Amino acid sequence: MRISYLLPWISVLPLLAADNPLSGTWKIDADFDGNPRTIVCALRQNGEKLAGSCKTDEGEQEVAGEVSGQKATWKHKAQYNGEPLMLTYSVSVESPTQIRGTIDVQPLAVTGTFTGSKEQ
Repeated sequence: MRISYLLPWISVLPLLAADNPLSGTWKIDADFDGNPRTIVCALRQNGEKLAGSCKTDEGEQEVAGEVSGQKATWKHKAQYNGEPLMLTYSVSVESPTQIRGTIDVQPLAVTGTFTGSKEQ
């Protein structure tokens, strides 16, 4: 009998996960003018706010961003040859497991493209 009480809640769980589609770990395959990079971002979406961290070859950095519909932006610091950088991701959510977009690297004025897949 108690199981019958749980069934309505179990059917709602996928809908709750869809409310925060960017939450999870994403493997991002980026390309900067023919130079491939892999970035792993662990994101937590809470409504329109985005937080978490991204790990590059140079280490792990905290992320802050925003979500609006099927679009999102987030930023994190990085370094290149000791020079501080700011990476800004402009993201389109293609599906619950696929994203794509651009990464703007300042102050170098370099832009890369990326695709990302959610790790299971």
